[in-house]
Amino acid sequence: MTGCPIDAELPDGPGLSAAETTFRWLARPFELLDECAAAHGDTFSLHFTRFGTHVVVAHPDDVRDVFTADPHVLHAGRGNALLEPILGRHSLLLVDEERHLAQRALLQPAFRHERVQGYTRMVADAARRWTAAWNGGATVSVQRTALEISKEIILRAVFGLSDPDVEGFSRLIHDLMQLVGTNATFDADTDGRLLERFRVARAALDEAMQEHIARRRRERTSGDDLLSLLVEGGADDEEIRDQLFTMVLAGHETTASSITWAILCLHAAPAALAPVLRELDETGANLPDDRLAGLSWLQAACLETLRVRPVIPVVSREVRRPFRLRDRTLAPGLFVTPCAYLAHRRAEAFADPDAFRPERFLGRRYSPHAYFPFGGGVRRCIGMGFALLEMQTVLGVLLRSFRFAPAARNGVRPVRRNVTIVASGGARMHVERRTS
Repeated sequence: MTGCPIDAELPDGPGLSAAETTFRWLARPFELLDECAAAHGDTFSLHFTRFGTHVVVAHPDDVRDVFTADPHVLHAGRGNALLEPILGRHSLLLVDEERHLAQRALLQPAFRHERVQGYTRMVADAARRWTAAWNGGATVSVQRTALEISKEIILRAVFGLSDPDVEGFSRLIHDLMQLVGTNATFDADTDGRLLERFRVARAALDEAMQEHIARRRRERTSGDDLLSLLVEGGADDEEIRDQLFTMVLAGHETTASSITWAILCLHAAPAALAPVLRELDETGANLPDDRLAGLSWLQAACLETLRVRPVIPVVSREVRRPFRLRDRTLAPGLFVTPCAYLAHRRAEAFADPDAFRPERFLGRRYSPHAYFPFGGGVRRCIGMGFALLEMQTVLGVLLRSFRFAPAARNGVRPVRRNVTIVASGGARMHVERRTS
């Protein structure tokens, strides 16, 4: 691979300046991707002012080549480098090669199937608690409620927090995420006042985390949470804090946004909603919470949501050594970027790709290079199983308990919130309790 001559000619891309591309990517990313795919197909180049030059790929063969590439050639951590001020330099998302493999091996036991299954009741209880006050005819923000549910779940599962501590940590996370949601990069070019507010908010959460870690070390208590695993595994305090930051800040908003999109997609497609509700009704209200995630139509609805609305639409790798992509060799310094949003809309893999059809996932698995809402290869999201269980369980609890109707007159559109694509306006909906 390294012996190939470097072809400086990149794939075609939109006739936009780097500043124009950056603005459109931040403002309406899906529209930009759709236009590029319509004009240039499965592969095209995008030039950004601060994010570098990206070769975007959507064909399964190209996605496979990226996901299976030598990790010394393509660095995923470098592709996430802009997140370092938020997540910390030790974050699993930011390290590469042997260091990444070692960290992943340390964290992996916390996400084993049997341990994740043990969180099901906690997930369902949180969903019921945060929706207990919903009354008939109320208008609620589904996104905001899903965020609170997911935040509580991850604080209990990752930190091992009990009731007295959850509220305080939740407020600190909320304050920090309000600033992260501005899409600022929090480096030297960020507005001074905003940067200072971010530093104060992150320092407050960092201090609270450090106190919790120190208390856990003093008490020498152990549990099923991720913090116990990190302490027992010998990680130092700074590395523990960065991994906790990663799991909490990157983990809770992505799942909450997917839950929100599932509610929106299902209620925009009555033919898709009907079999999901029928399945829930036929199983009865006495179906144990730990079996909700096993319902076929409910699971299919979640997987189809992740197909049409992947909350992380692209995953980037920085080219560290010359990398062969079909008939061209990409030079070091470029980024090669598999795009889940476009790959999930290829008619060759998904018939009638713009339609929301959960049945396409009934009894069928798709290639991990055609369908990859959690990334792929050795960098696939370590919390995928936990996220899917949470998504299915929360969605099952909500659909069993409530009827929803859109409240926004002009509909809901995808908007960027840092690296996540969320529903505009908080996805406000009218809710009423179901009587059957």
